Amino acid sequence: MPTIQVRGANYYYQVAGSGPETVVFAHGFLMNGDMFHPQIEALQKDYRCLAFDWRGQGRSEATATGYDMDELFLDAVEFIQKLEAAPCHWVGLSMGGFVGIRLGARRPELLKSLVLAETSAEAEDPKKRVKWKTLAYIFRVFGVGPVKNPITKTLFGKKILHDPSRQEIVKKFQDHWDHLDKAATMKTAMAIFHRKSVVEELGRISIPTLIITGDQDIARTSEEAKRMKELIPHSQLVVISGAGHSSSIEEPESFTNALKAFWKTLKEESRK
Repeated sequence: MPTIQVRGANYYYQVAGSGPETVVFAHGFLMNGDMFHPQIEALQKDYRCLAFDWRGQGRSEATATGYDMDELFLDAVEFIQKLEAAPCHWVGLSMGGFVGIRLGARRPELLKSLVLAETSAEAEDPKKRVKWKTLAYIFRVFGVGPVKNPITKTLFGKKILHDPSRQEIVKKFQDHWDHLDKAATMKTAMAIFHRKSVVEELGRISIPTLIITGDQDIARTSEEAKRMKELIPHSQLVVISGAGHSSSIEEPESFTNALKAFWKTLKEESRK
């Protein structure tokens, strides 16, 4: 199990492929790097693929501090540098996208391109914050059992949840929730719910950017994605039909095809 020290935390990561360009996959809250397995399998012939678990999530070390989005941004910078990944293609989903926006605006030299999936530059909606914080406190006291159903409906769209043949995929991540560190999960949750808006930074993103949104995502809506599209110069937007908040898992082929088409366009433009 490869690990690396990143700003005082032992980070677990996966690596596959050895192509000339590197893709770094950054997962969302309550998930782990495994949510990009379909993409890694499809891309490793042509790219060096790196996927990691954020501190306190999955298999990475839970630390006393360091969960604010600006702190995770610094983690991402060091991770990219230590693994000699720059300039990389950053694929950030949800929380990974929160960090991706900061990378694109503040450290563009580390990135070749930016993919923002199921994410937002805006602060959390106050009404949603109350709901999410209530679920988080129940989880902190009683564990995931009482909140597993609402979490599942938030992180997955109706299409996959109503497909009996795909319930093993959902269950894999539900089982993962049973083993999360409660204290670290709570700290991460509070950091997400109280994150600052970075809308004013979107105009500074000059690297090629693809925004992906699932039309069944209720956590980060397509309207939020469209607002980002309007503010990031020359960005592209792809809406994935039938996908909720975990589009890389729910509609993996569509997600992967969107990446491939985006990067193919970049290569074609570089030859002109």
